[in-house]
Amino acid sequence: MLLISFGSIGAVSLTPALPQITQYFSINPQQAGSCISLYLIGYTLGQLFYGPLVNRFGSRNTIIIGASIEIIGAVLCILAEPLNSFNLLLIARIIMAIGAGSGLTLALTISSKLSTAQDSGRNISLLTIAFAITPGIGVFAGGWLLTIANWTSSFYLMVAYGVMILLLGLQLPEVISSRNPHALQIGKLTSNYLAQLKFLPTICGGLLLGSATSIIYGFAALAPLISINLMQITPSQYGSYNLIPVIGMLLGSIISSYLGKSYSSHNILKLGLFIVSIGAILALVLLNYLPKQPLSLFMPTTIVYIGLPLVFANASSLTLTNAKDKSNASAMLSFINLSTAVVVTLLLTLISIHSALTIAVLFVVFSIFAIIWFTLLNKALKLN
Repeated sequence: MLLISFGSIGAVSLTPALPQITQYFSINPQQAGSCISLYLIGYTLGQLFYGPLVNRFGSRNTIIIGASIEIIGAVLCILAEPLNSFNLLLIARIIMAIGAGSGLTLALTISSKLSTAQDSGRNISLLTIAFAITPGIGVFAGGWLLTIANWTSSFYLMVAYGVMILLLGLQLPEVISSRNPHALQIGKLTSNYLAQLKFLPTICGGLLLGSATSIIYGFAALAPLISINLMQITPSQYGSYNLIPVIGMLLGSIISSYLGKSYSSHNILKLGLFIVSIGAILALVLLNYLPKQPLSLFMPTTIVYIGLPLVFANASSLTLTNAKDKSNASAMLSFINLSTAVVVTLLLTLISIHSALTIAVLFVVFSIFAIIWFTLLNKALKLN
């Protein structure tokens, strides 16, 4: 859970400090926001590095490499203050993201290697609890540190987190029994990823996960604007309401893990998609008739969030269980997942929000996409 949360903590712990960064470097809020957008891009691209690194150096050494890169990036972010260099801060954020990006790929790789097909979905369900709790913890920690220090405090936190991952990584079992000395050669890299792109389950599974992740990223991008600007609630009230979907995510993770004892990943995934669809339709109805009521937004979102862990865990399990090269499959799966969500999030920043229904439409559209990719994933798995 600590490993899979590595990248997300690094992404959000800085957000409370953005106003201070804006003031310190005498830049506009949009420029300060690039600290987040560039991090997400680096986090996404970083997924492609770790499949080959695992095959070449093993899982334990790759965790050490990723943690070391993240620590270097975090230290450079700290140095941006005395050097008064915003450009250094941006470059260092990308380095941080590439290093922290190791967490997602390595967590999926290790889990799939150490688990049977039946247990893999259950284990990943437990890992998805981290997606529910760590963003909130990261924002809370970043805000609390600001009360006792300045905007660089979140980077000291990430140095400590990187050291902790490095030390704990040394205790994990090695899951790669044989290493490929040619895994990092350009020709080998190209052929491996081309092979993954030809493996339809990885593509369909990645786009299915990307559709689900787009719902979370989309909600994170749109909900504050809709809640505060259109529903006229205060930021503190928004923070309280936002805890409700988090509880839904936790509940969904527990349900997914429990159902994994008795039901197949395929059936649990279908149930998750059904729950997400019900929540999306409910959001469309409530936000149409009660557009000023905050619960019209947050209660349907909670239902959606109950279904999402069932989708995340079991789509990942189905895809990786059927992949021969789990390291590169995990890397490509994570890359497709995150790149889809990042592109959607960046596009949403270009849209002017004039109606609360916008977020309901987002839910419905990506629920439909998820069902389409699930159908295609089933067909691809039968063909393979």
